[in-house]
Amino acid sequence: METEQTLVLIFVAFLAAKVGGEITERMKLPAVTGELMAGVILGPSILNLITEHDTFFDVLAQLGATFLLFSVGMETKLSDLKKVGMVAASVAGLGVVVPFIMGYYVSLLLFASSIEAMFIGAALVATSVGITARVLQDLNMINSQEAKIILGAAVIDDILAMIVLTLVSGTAAGSLTTLSVVIVIAEAVCFVAIVTILGTRIVKYASGKREIRHDKNVNGTWAIHYSTRAFKRDSWFDKLVQKEAPFVVILIIVFFLSAAASFVGLAAIIGAFFAGLIFSDTKDTYELERKFEPLNLLLVPFFFVVMGAKVDFGNFAAIAPYAIILTVVAILSKLIGCGLGAARKGEKTALIVGAGMVPRGEVGIVVAMIGLNMGTIGNDIYSIIVLVSIATTIYAPFLIKTIIKAENKKGDRG
Repeated sequence: METEQTLVLIFVAFLAAKVGGEITERMKLPAVTGELMAGVILGPSILNLITEHDTFFDVLAQLGATFLLFSVGMETKLSDLKKVGMVAASVAGLGVVVPFIMGYYVSLLLFASSIEAMFIGAALVATSVGITARVLQDLNMINSQEAKIILGAAVIDDILAMIVLTLVSGTAAGSLTTLSVVIVIAEAVCFVAIVTILGTRIVKYASGKREIRHDKNVNGTWAIHYSTRAFKRDSWFDKLVQKEAPFVVILIIVFFLSAAASFVGLAAIIGAFFAGLIFSDTKDTYELERKFEPLNLLLVPFFFVVMGAKVDFGNFAAIAPYAIILTVVAILSKLIGCGLGAARKGEKTALIVGAGMVPRGEVGIVVAMIGLNMGTIGNDIYSIIVLVSIATTIYAPFLIKTIIKAENKKGDRG
């Protein structure tokens, strides 16, 4: 592809993504839905402007996925795991086990091979609670017991989902023997342990993590005081003379861990996720969210456009029934699994928590992308997973609001 054509396509794809995102956000839907639909329109299904032979867009998409998963990792603070409690842990655990088992066996029974069914199960494990948080905020419930359980469970869910994806992608790369599964599990456990335990300690040591203490002044106003009690030396990052040195070093670590994950046979974006995880407790020190936001605004839309362009609607009539069945499975499995995990807090809380964990969003699509790139799943199954991710993300807000209204009416009658 000539340089001029590439630049024109970049302009068209980025503009389409932003217009699509603007339209869907005005419809009270997540921007990702509009970005995906922009990709469908630009892809082979309609305009055929972005094809599977456009490797440059695949590179942009991979970079977008890398920074997207890094950002997700930064939101998953390891220190928060100590605060979420047993209820959130059981919600996350059952919210992983039940969807994986249901997704796996339903797919295996209807249309998929064992490896394909594993990827479908892994895609149904994922939870994207950004839309749920927005709904609860609109309903003034963001500080409710249900919201705390959902957000706490999401922390554990993200980690468990990445571990499941690690196991599935590693298993798909070899043969389904007991030895290969044991080796994959060992690799996954070692990678996760080394990165999260050793990596977190190294990052804190190198950054000289500053503790933030809020004190009241004499006049009653609040002030922020920084303390270096945790470490009696300056940050290694601050000794570098390069402009924005911490940001540069973190970019290097993101790419290194992505390459390391790929080298040991895991998905590269798993390395990016854990890179975000080890910097989650130090992100405020160097304003990482603000500094990475421009990269996300530029690259993440290309990921969703390319993912949308890979959806094949040429065989829509054939895949639609399976997409509908799996959407029902995706909704019921989270309602059952996460609801059972929160059952000790009462019926209302269990239903709201189950509904809040339903959206699959971008995480489910990332799983589908990995399976497609590995050649483990075909375009039909990829399209089914994307449709399920979109459907659950769109339907979840209506489900949450319906359950809350029904439970409130039941409470009023009681």
